Amino acid sequence: MSKVFRTRVYKRTRESHGKTVTTYRGYYALEANGVRVWKVLGTPDKAIAEKRLMEFALQAQREQEGFAAPRAMRETAAKTLFLLADEYQAELACRGVARKQLRDTIVRIKRIAAEARWRSVSDITADSFVRWRATLMCVPKTKKEYQISLNAFLNWLANIGRILGNPIAKVEKVPTRGKQVRPYRAFTEAELSRLFEVAGKRLLAYQMLLYTGQRKSEVRALVWDDLQLEIEKPYVLFRVDTMKDDEKRAVPLRRELAAQLLAFRPKDFKPTQRVFWWCWPTYDYLRSDFKRAGIERKDGLGRVVHFHSFRKTMQTLGVRCGINQRAAQEILGHSDANLTAQAYTDVASLQLHDEIAKLPWIPAGQIVPPAGQIVPPIWAQCGAHFSGVPSPVVSLADILRQLQVLSEATGTNGLGHQLAPQGASGQIIELAARAGIEPATK
Repeated sequence: MSKVFRTRVYKRTRESHGKTVTTYRGYYALEANGVRVWKVLGTPDKAIAEKRLMEFALQAQREQEGFAAPRAMRETAAKTLFLLADEYQAELACRGVARKQLRDTIVRIKRIAAEARWRSVSDITADSFVRWRATLMCVPKTKKEYQISLNAFLNWLANIGRILGNPIAKVEKVPTRGKQVRPYRAFTEAELSRLFEVAGKRLLAYQMLLYTGQRKSEVRALVWDDLQLEIEKPYVLFRVDTMKDDEKRAVPLRRELAAQLLAFRPKDFKPTQRVFWWCWPTYDYLRSDFKRAGIERKDGLGRVVHFHSFRKTMQTLGVRCGINQRAAQEILGHSDANLTAQAYTDVASLQLHDEIAKLPWIPAGQIVPPAGQIVPPIWAQCGAHFSGVPSPVVSLADILRQLQVLSEATGTNGLGHQLAPQGASGQIIELAARAGIEPATK
């Protein structure tokens, strides 16, 4: 053990409220020509001051030689884990961590401490954590999140010198690949059409979930100031504090959706008012709408549909309709695309509005044919008739041409002579009546 080479105390005198106050301060140095460490000794007695300074010096010497833990570690060891978790909460809030993530992180840490019976950091061991994790009745993804939160907390303590190291750093994380708790699927266009038809005041919320591809909490948090609806290329700006990945994102809006939002916006709206404050669908409303629309919540493969299915549907429709892969990644906020798609594409030059326009617009109650099937214009007339949406009046000649296209598309060319205009007016009127179309009279 090295010697304390020098200690020295100094007398200080000052005036306070008309009285002379005497105190002592001093320094110690652990090495020759070493750094002087000054201490306020808080006593008017020189002998007591010298004794206190020597104690400071001896404690510093023990820490230097490894016989005692540094003061920060000793103070940390004396605090309860709940108190340290509160200090960590203040640190995360100072970093600007989202409120939900902040709350979830602290709740996880305190739950582990309570159930594993850890009172201080000295009680935390890898073995006790693994035993606690084995008793946790939840899916692998949740177990992994608990470990990530605890790891971050202990790494913070280690990085600022309050513990020697993270005691659970070498504990392997629970594997989650291939262990999704609830496999889910995308909607079909026919399902979306029926859902939109019965949605009522919740229609715009469903359409925003589909055509922006963002998460439920992110769409729900939108305020009117986030929506730019009256410009040439309308878009919605998702703020940083509402996003899971802590990055703001501007997503183009289809003109049809922007027009509906503009018509929906109150005349006396406040910029900070939530867009869907009175018409946001809860899980109960969503399941009720599924039932009324005839949508099975779980299919034969055990896959379910829920709020996140809108996001998956947007991506699925995008692939089918030819949306650029890098554009879809930018809109959805994904960061795990392959190197070619991510590193060698100029995001600033992407025509995101053009990509969004590739998605099919699905009005409420539209008849959606099977994928890949040719849709003659007369089908659109039928769909408009049965859905109650007004359709343009068609002439008899238009019906003849459309039925001719239908016969050629389905390979029933033998009907061609029967559809000839000169001798088929009675047949066409009858066919049109069966289809629910009222021809215009000339």
